Amino acid sequence: MVLAAVMLLTGCSGKTKQVYDIPELTYPVTAKVEVTDNYFGTTVADPYRWLENDTAADVAAWVKIQNELTDSFLKQIPFREKIKSRLEEIYNYPRVGGLVKAGEYVFYNKNNGLQNQSVIYRRKGTDGPEEIFMDPNS
Repeated sequence: MVLAAVMLLTGCSGKTKQVYDIPELTYPVTAKVEVTDNYFGTTVADPYRWLENDTAADVAAWVKIQNELTDSFLKQIPFREKIKSRLEEIYNYPRVGGLVKAGEYVFYNKNNGLQNQSVIYRRKGTDGPEEIFMDPNS
């Protein structure tokens, strides 16, 4: 979200307007591999397929380097905390949704405002006691 806000602040023209002094980023080289598929007679290269194996050590190392680069950039934004505070203020409200009836139970999700994921609840009928069915935050 913060990155989207920064992009909005830099404008939409072909040139990027620099709103603060941050040095150029040097991106790490991403390895390419020789992988191709043949789809109905058309050969399609897929040089970054190795990144699809998200449990591989080399992918974890690549992600770590990318995250370090991103963090080094984001840490230099002088108004980052102000953006974060405003976004929290905007998104911090209770939400209920996803009402589904399955058999004799009603399932729905609730988020108290800033929970990462909504908690799924169930109740028997419309008047039964509310029970946590699944809390992906715990």
